Amino acid sequence: MKPLSSHNNFVYLFISLILFLFTAAVVAEFSNLFSKEAFSLIIILMMLASFKSLQTRIAWKRTIYVLIPLFIVLSALDTFFNEKIYLLLVLSTLLLFFIGCFVMAFRQVLFVGDIDGNKIIGSLTLYILIGLIWAVIYMLIISLDPTAFSGLEVTNWKEGFCRFAYYSFVTLTTLGYGDILPANHIAEFFISMEAILGVFYVAIIVSSLISLRISAVQQQRRGR
Repeated sequence: MKPLSSHNNFVYLFISLILFLFTAAVVAEFSNLFSKEAFSLIIILMMLASFKSLQTRIAWKRTIYVLIPLFIVLSALDTFFNEKIYLLLVLSTLLLFFIGCFVMAFRQVLFVGDIDGNKIIGSLTLYILIGLIWAVIYMLIISLDPTAFSGLEVTNWKEGFCRFAYYSFVTLTTLGYGDILPANHIAEFFISMEAILGVFYVAIIVSSLISLRISAVQQQRRGR
């Protein structure tokens, strides 16, 4: 495996996110205690991958130092005591992590360096992070209001994450299968926001990457 550098750092984070989503699907399909604990382990590994991949300011690294033990403690409390407050705190920690990853990756994809394969993978990583952010938001909404969605049930969040992620990406890509529907206005608002963001993300990211490429070509010509 190649050493981590600015030419391949997004590959590691992208793989960890895909592994995270696949593990969520396995947990949903084959629910048992081992798979749930494996899911928690994958989340911790994903956080560590972001720590190594997102070569960024020390503030984010310190945040990861706090988020990892915080997630472990809250996840254990949620498992043993099954109280709603612990569930909300676990989901809030996960949401903070995904938002932080998106902000750090966004800066590196759009404002640093030339366009290469790593930048393309970084763009895909950003898209996945958007879907994951909204998946957690939907889980928070249904945790506070179990009737917020038609077609989604309140269950153990590790077992249900795959279903929420599925709905989030369906909304993000504006596919709209219709198997899951919002049942209150708060849910409708966030769904609308994700659909709008999904449409504009493609236009923004493509134009930004093209702009970076043109700028790099112009600098190369000036250097000759």
